[in-house]
Amino acid sequence: MEELPFLEKGRIAQQQILEDGTLFPMVLLPPSPAESPSIGSLVDSIKHNREWIDNQLKQVGALLFRGFPLRSASDFNAVVEAFGWEEHPYLGLASRTRVEGRVYTANEAPLDQPIIFHHEMAMFDSFPTKLIFFCEVAPPEGGQTSVVLSTKITERMEQKFPQLVKKLEEGGLIYSCSIPQDDDPQSFMRGWQSRYETTTKQEAERKHASSGVPVSKITWADDGTMLFEMGPIVSIRTVDKETDKRKALFGPSALGQATPTLRDGSLFPEEAMKLLIQITEEECVDITWEVGDVLVLDNRFVQHARRPSTPPRRVLAAFCK
Repeated sequence: MEELPFLEKGRIAQQQILEDGTLFPMVLLPPSPAESPSIGSLVDSIKHNREWIDNQLKQVGALLFRGFPLRSASDFNAVVEAFGWEEHPYLGLASRTRVEGRVYTANEAPLDQPIIFHHEMAMFDSFPTKLIFFCEVAPPEGGQTSVVLSTKITERMEQKFPQLVKKLEEGGLIYSCSIPQDDDPQSFMRGWQSRYETTTKQEAERKHASSGVPVSKITWADDGTMLFEMGPIVSIRTVDKETDKRKALFGPSALGQATPTLRDGSLFPEEAMKLLIQITEEECVDITWEVGDVLVLDNRFVQHARRPSTPPRRVLAAFCK
């Protein structure tokens, strides 16, 4: 489909040109010259071009809609609904608040702290395949959402550490994790008392074990912190077993506070971790937010991160199956 009602492909300075000539992320703008764009025109265009949008997202992994007059959670919710994708419940460990309809706050960690690269809800076998972000308030400095193709990371890691990549695909990783008793304003995680709405350790253990997270060895620190192991979590996954055989790296990630271990009990190699961080930074694209931006990611093969920023910054999110 070449002609897209109410949409026109655009450019931003941060885009990468991939090997096949595709731009990452793909940028979609109101047509120019055109009548003043509206939320209604964007909603109509998304509905009209759903198949095309689905196909482009599967190919490129990231679509940035820019230049449309979205200003509120209500506006964003209308756009989320227009895509026609079923909602995926939020099951992760980060602190989020449902704002309206299918719209949540993005990770509520303090803005001066970075959030490292990860796939959303990577600890679950069933995770959202699509993420949608919306910029309601753009920060005066910093605060970029950075995106990277996990498939490219896998390719480069496999060149240097082929046996490690094989182990990650076959056995996964085990993470040592902790959740404080009370909410920590300096952390992106809620305390277990507010998360599980209980003050008893026994009930917290029961709810934690039944949350769908692969948890084992739950113990307790003297200060009430819950300690546990998470995994093994398959760390290299095929994008789509039927239609897309590319392999995406799902870990190591931000799940644990210590170096993860392989299924055989050995630590993730320090040299491999340094190379992983280097490759990720070399391959990523920092997207500087503008008010009204909508960023759609294929969570099966695109990781995202948040750069530190000065306040205010308000980015909202939705999760889709």
